[in-house]
Amino acid sequence: GPALPLAADGSPLQVVPVPVLTPSSALPGGALAGDVPVPVLTPGAGLGDAAAQATADLTARDGYLLKYPMAAVEGLLHTVHDSTGLPWWQTIALATLLGRVVLFPLQVYQSRGAARMTLIKPQLEAYSARIKAGYSKKTGAGLDDAEVARLEMQQLMDRNGVRPWSTMGSALVGMPVWVSFFFALRKMVYVDGVGLSEGGMLWFPDLTQHDPYYMLPVLSGLSLFGMVSLGDAGQAGAKPDAQQQMVKNVMRGAAVVIVPATAWFESGVFIYWLTANALAVTQTLALRQPSIRSAVGMPPMPTAASAPPSESGMLSAFGGEPAAAAA
Repeated sequence: GPALPLAADGSPLQVVPVPVLTPSSALPGGALAGDVPVPVLTPGAGLGDAAAQATADLTARDGYLLKYPMAAVEGLLHTVHDSTGLPWWQTIALATLLGRVVLFPLQVYQSRGAARMTLIKPQLEAYSARIKAGYSKKTGAGLDDAEVARLEMQQLMDRNGVRPWSTMGSALVGMPVWVSFFFALRKMVYVDGVGLSEGGMLWFPDLTQHDPYYMLPVLSGLSLFGMVSLGDAGQAGAKPDAQQQMVKNVMRGAAVVIVPATAWFESGVFIYWLTANALAVTQTLALRQPSIRSAVGMPPMPTAASAPPSESGMLSAFGGEPAAAAA
């Protein structure tokens, strides 16, 4: 082959992998074209070792941290498809339903925590104001007042079974699951060739192609808009503060923007999104029903006309007793 150029000191140039910026396109293992290492000549050791390392780097990036969750999701989809004989669009919907059923107790836990926190929100805001005022004084007495308020707020939360982190449980666990569903489906579309091209219905018979009429993206955006508007069932009946309302409005805007931004996605991905969103809306509506809230240990929804509940009223909602009565 042609002779390699030499460095200024006469040593051979080494080939090392660096990323090259190219339009992203899918490759086996979930990698993108923009991630492909290519040889670049730099001073150092031999060409063969560097090229081998570049290939190893590409292989090692198969799936990143989602490699095993994606494999589990793909295994679930194949199991449902092979055991039921359903077409792929129904397989995707059924697998998504199974995922929602498995995670439903976690959703109940999150909504129950949010409902309890909503019920004592006026008291929490009062304590927060006291803490802030105490710290703003920048005096020993002010710091003492802030610490007293902090301890009283913690006692209030403990008595009512409120744990701030509990309102994030479903998101922390559920997000990796649903992200794995998304990437596993896209991998199956591009790499595995499992029959998704013939697994659709009606106007989208090929699940590996985008919806030619853009109905699936629109329906997906509408379902996301409805899900965001409903919010968490645990916060139902409470008036959102300015920050919560701003977040909700931003998410509503995102539901609109996502329609043109994802219109080119494959129909199979939208089957998953539509099913997941529809099930989320159904769960939220169910957890707003008084009988279901009572069955899963959620306090009743506050009403707009009701005054902020007293602590004794909140404790009775959770099955506890006021401190005075207990004494």
